[in-house]
Amino acid sequence: MKSKIINILKIIGKYIITFVILISSYFALLSVTSMIPSKVIENNVRKSSEILEKKGEKVIFDLGYKEEILFTFTDALMINTAYSIDSNHPVQSFIYAKKNYIPGQTKYFFGDSKYSLVASPKYMGDLNEIYPTKELYGLMHGDDIEDSYEYARYWHGYLIFLRPLLTVFDYGTICIILSVITIISIIIMTILIYKKINLKSAIIYLIGLCSINIFIVSQSINEISIFLIAIISTIILLLRNEKIKNIGIFFFVVGSISSFIDLFTAPLVSLGLPIITYFLLQKEEKPKIKRYIIQILKISFAWLTGYAITWGAKWIISELFFNRALISQAMTQIYFRSGNLKESAITVIAKSLAYISKPVTFVILGICIIFMAVTGYMSSKEKPDYNKNCVRCIPYIIILFFPIIWFAVVKQHSMVHTFFTYRSLVISIICMLIISSKLFERDNNKKEERKEEKIK
Repeated sequence: MKSKIINILKIIGKYIITFVILISSYFALLSVTSMIPSKVIENNVRKSSEILEKKGEKVIFDLGYKEEILFTFTDALMINTAYSIDSNHPVQSFIYAKKNYIPGQTKYFFGDSKYSLVASPKYMGDLNEIYPTKELYGLMHGDDIEDSYEYARYWHGYLIFLRPLLTVFDYGTICIILSVITIISIIIMTILIYKKINLKSAIIYLIGLCSINIFIVSQSINEISIFLIAIISTIILLLRNEKIKNIGIFFFVVGSISSFIDLFTAPLVSLGLPIITYFLLQKEEKPKIKRYIIQILKISFAWLTGYAITWGAKWIISELFFNRALISQAMTQIYFRSGNLKESAITVIAKSLAYISKPVTFVILGICIIFMAVTGYMSSKEKPDYNKNCVRCIPYIIILFFPIIWFAVVKQHSMVHTFFTYRSLVISIICMLIISSKLFERDNNKKEERKEEKIK
């Protein structure tokens, strides 16, 4: 009994140490990049504002079978925040995360809004809609904006990359760089999946990512960030799977980094892609449902804990040391983003599913049928062990419902921002394809045994 308690305390101690290291790293990285004077990035921020002003608050890609929307609205907000950092007060600046701040010009300061974002009155519509791209353009082209607004509820970890990049590149070039990084990362991930797992799984991941138009998504700083975290985490898992001693801590770190960098776009993706990969890498001779369920609960809890306490740490630090009442506002936001909605959870889920257009749905279902048919044909000489295959599909059946549960819980956010939150369904699409390919798989051990018998 004592040994069990000691082991539990050791595990908890490891998580605490990991968390302290992460928060310390976040503070150090944000402090260093916040020391870059805004004058150094001013020219590229001005060019970026011109590019964004031409694009508007969102960009619509007409793909024929559907429209794909990129929210440039948030990219403008991120660049505004990057420019509004005061290098003379780096820590205070990244904690407050102001926009529209220019030393000597700004006269009025407003704290984080309890509900939706606000903007300078000149850049707000009759229904309180805001126009961040126009606001950024005005700020960088002589408009005498005197009011500054905080967005302190997030860490804004993207600043550790965005501010250094803005010293050299404008928004257009940064988007090109992100697209190139995305392509390279997907190629590396696909090759590793092929080598470490199999060709079918590599194809499945590509189909899943293409179904949510990942290469269009890569043209937005805000929307591609969480996917890069997910893809890079998957690559690390593929490379280091056998050397990772505590898979819980790995997912704890991934959840924490997601909370640090992402502005609540589709955070579940950073859990979904790596956890699917984790189960594909498992080579269990006797799969057990109970073991699968325990592993899923352990990993999901670790990721969610890392995500939640990292976010919560920002609120607590801001309230205790920087006189910002973020904890009560955070509770209001949690209620606002989850329960404050007339529509039922089913309506929200239906809207999200509808965003995967009918042609894409039919193509994915067709691929599932092809996988079943091809795998079934290949298995004709060696009868599949359907019972064992069904058990092996259990993890993917459970993970398939992750996005559905997320939409039901985070109702308001999922309903209002369906055009980018729907992309969490890449998890369900990949799981559907894996299930369809695994149901008819042959038992490789039996196949090897028959080969040995023939040789004898």
